[in-house]
Amino acid sequence: MSTLIHNLTTIEDSGFSLMARIQGVDAANIVQADISSIAYSIFDLADPTSATDTGSLTVASVVFDALQTDARWSEDETGYNFRWDVPASIPATGTKRYRFEIAFTPGSGEVFHALFESSTIALHRS
Repeated sequence: MSTLIHNLTTIEDSGFSLMARIQGVDAANIVQADISSIAYSIFDLADPTSATDTGSLTVASVVFDALQTDARWSEDETGYNFRWDVPASIPATGTKRYRFEIAFTPGSGEVFHALFESSTIALHRS
């Protein structure tokens, strides 16, 4: 698994998707059967001492056994195998930078992470 941080820009009070092609420590694309649980923590990078939100994700809802190449994915033609459709309430404040730390716990082996950072644009109407 690489330690790259995926960067994106989002709009406050709007849902968005975190997407990536996730590989385990063996460098193979993960599939649902590989992962026993997924947890997330979100940090406001202006004060990253404690998470602004934490929770768990349902593996079958966010991990795909086959790589996906729909119109949402623009990184390459290979596709993604992880997509979390983040609710509009997370994060709800504009003009901030957030880090999403996603912890993947495999059925065997060590926990690994995917990191996403988002600059959030404020809405004038909010």
